[in-house]
Amino acid sequence: MSVIPQLKKYLGSLDHLTDESSDGKKDYTHPKLRNLGVVSLVLVREIVAPAVFRNQEAEITDITVGGKRFVRAVPNKFKHRERANGLKLLRHFGTGGAYPQNRHAMPEKAKPSAAFDLNSLVFGDSVNQGNKVLPVKAAALYSDGLSLMPYEYCVDKTFHNRAAEDGSLFDAAKKENSNNLFERHFVKPGTLMVQVISCPGRIMPVEAFEHLVLSLGLSGAYGGQTSVTGVNVRTHIAGIYASLIERPETSPYVIADQVEGTELASVIEKIHALVAPHHEVAIPATEAESYRAALSEDLLGGSGRLREAYGQAHGAVAHLFDAWFSGQAS
Repeated sequence: MSVIPQLKKYLGSLDHLTDESSDGKKDYTHPKLRNLGVVSLVLVREIVAPAVFRNQEAEITDITVGGKRFVRAVPNKFKHRERANGLKLLRHFGTGGAYPQNRHAMPEKAKPSAAFDLNSLVFGDSVNQGNKVLPVKAAALYSDGLSLMPYEYCVDKTFHNRAAEDGSLFDAAKKENSNNLFERHFVKPGTLMVQVISCPGRIMPVEAFEHLVLSLGLSGAYGGQTSVTGVNVRTHIAGIYASLIERPETSPYVIADQVEGTELASVIEKIHALVAPHHEVAIPATEAESYRAALSEDLLGGSGRLREAYGQAHGAVAHLFDAWFSGQAS
């Protein structure tokens, strides 16, 4: 089941990725001017195995909203993993992903499209070329992820020691006991977190939106310390919402302040009841998940439609970046 016909009015088009302007002396090309319209994916991140979201401190990052303390995962804790998923999709279809994530440095004479691709349009990018930095603002804007229960219900800790090979804490070199004893804080399985990905300005074409949905995947390994321990987060789409203007109800801070719970179906129902009345288009979880499942089946089944869409997007996006940064269209 496709949701695209309902969203087309609020998304962009591959046929119109650039506009022309003049500085009074000559014309120049730039990305399409932004217009009214925003599509928001409201996600529920279900912690299914211990996850660690932290900065330099040992404790899980947090924030207080409305007098309540919540677990807070900053955008990159999720975006980094999903941006990597996007690169793998492009490599699968042979339509980009030539450079590793966050490691872009192009030869001075290379065309921008050698590094920039559909992933750059969706998730943003930055490329060094000689003494220049070429920046691309993301079409998909990730919010913080906030727990839907107060911090004290969501976090636990375990005691660890970093023992020597013989299993003891005795440091043979220093002839003394080691002090490698520490506590590790983690977000408990069963915790539900809300996060919103907004696509404002009608600059994201349909093909890019589908790339974003596929990049979300169904689950993954997130967090710094726990990203190497296997799947710890399952991602659910609570709803897809569209409006000419952005609404405060799609802020995770508004949602977390008004929606509380540990039961997935109930939480999704409450979120939809809060957000849907404020949008011209409100696609519920069942329909949104059917759409994502159909895209996944297309991917796994080797769909010619999906391969063709990625091919068309690759050419259009290459033209965008070459015309914008170098003035020499592909």
